[in-house]
Amino acid sequence: MTEQEIVWQDIAGLRAALEKGTLSARDITDAFLARIERLDPDLQAFSVVYPERARDRAAQRDGARASGAAAGALEGVAVALKDLCDVEGQPTKAGTTALGQSPATSNAEVVDRLEAAGAIVLGKVKMTEGAFIEHHSSVVPPVNPWNASRWTGISSSGSGVSVAAGLCTLALGTDTGGSIRYPSASCGLSGLKPTHGRVSIRGVQALADSLDHIGPMARSARDASLAFDVLCGYDAGDPWSLADNPRPKPIPATPSARGARIGYDPRYAEEGVSAAVVESTRRALDAYRELGAEIVEFELPEVGPAIGAWLFIGSAEIANAHADAYPSRKDEYGPGLAEAIEMGRAGAAQDVARAWRERIAWTRRLEGVFEAGAATCPAGAPDGLDALLAPVVPGPFPANANLGDPGALPNGGAAMRFSGPFNLSGSPSLTMCGGFDDEGAPIGFQVVGPRLSEARLLELGAAYQDATDHHTRRPDLG
Repeated sequence: MTEQEIVWQDIAGLRAALEKGTLSARDITDAFLARIERLDPDLQAFSVVYPERARDRAAQRDGARASGAAAGALEGVAVALKDLCDVEGQPTKAGTTALGQSPATSNAEVVDRLEAAGAIVLGKVKMTEGAFIEHHSSVVPPVNPWNASRWTGISSSGSGVSVAAGLCTLALGTDTGGSIRYPSASCGLSGLKPTHGRVSIRGVQALADSLDHIGPMARSARDASLAFDVLCGYDAGDPWSLADNPRPKPIPATPSARGARIGYDPRYAEEGVSAAVVESTRRALDAYRELGAEIVEFELPEVGPAIGAWLFIGSAEIANAHADAYPSRKDEYGPGLAEAIEMGRAGAAQDVARAWRERIAWTRRLEGVFEAGAATCPAGAPDGLDALLAPVVPGPFPANANLGDPGALPNGGAAMRFSGPFNLSGSPSLTMCGGFDDEGAPIGFQVVGPRLSEARLLELGAAYQDATDHHTRRPDLG
């Protein structure tokens, strides 16, 4: 296979080539490392590349298979890690100079799981400072491979760019207020934010740990599903890990959306949203309708109080996450993250208590949308909803947009209404590409489901992608 053929293969294709002997893990690794060396000086996705480590791991996997060992679920798959995941012997910088002075003493749980399944870690990719709203002044921001003038998303910007540009097959992203969904939407990817606690965050630098989710960013729902199967599972070392964490069912060979009840709130999804995003979202609804799903119009519980609760809880937890470095290294922090930490340090316990009360109330109201017979179950859907469909970003954002700067980005705050409430509830969400705008940039949408419904969301995603081709398009990078 040529480099182009290797880097755009899906996980199933790579495994098939390995089993046939037409590719080795070393072949795959070398192809990606060569592409990174050629393209990343312009794209700026990686913060650090581990060529020797990656080639050594690939050689070990090839040797193990030659000795008769079974191939792992992600055998030979090239992976990039967001630079808040610990790798033993390497610093975890988290997009800032204030952290990551000492090398990690062990791998994050997610890194161990990926490598145990045969994946090859190529390196770490860039992110906004501390996984918040802007890149640190020491970081050259990644460039969107579809359109350099457009947003890459926060905070998993390097994860989005690296997968979209074919610099890896799979990347890890984290999502505290939208940071898997934003870059997946901006870069045309399939990004899964799992139910909070289904994937371990042990060894992952926290932003706000009761809101933090970690999950796969891939080019298809099927690849995201294969990665999620490896990542998912109880971890006794993570206090947030769910004990009630069954292994997800794989996507069926013929995925179906027939009979699924998909909710849509026109006011929530369209108010203040650009015409292109509304049109793309409605096309996704039409595609599901043609696939046999029932589209149910309903009113989502009010999200405004939930967004306020996110700010109080988030800022308090951000301050706690940085207590060892702030204010002792205050001068090294950028203004956005420093402001959030200061808000958390100054916050009253009573305000946080009220925010937690609103969080629980919002979560229970949202659960009622999905539960059969619940008082908040939408009229016309007495059996509840399987999922709801909504945009991710309200319209086109320029490169390096800062959602926290209303003067520079007046509609930036609107993005939080499509993301933050589902971090509060810990709900799973799958983001997919729903088309492209007039400037060639991707437009994403998300399907959100009840707790532990990842398998159903991923099947809905695969059914949609079998009927459309947006996820198969590639940026023209040579």
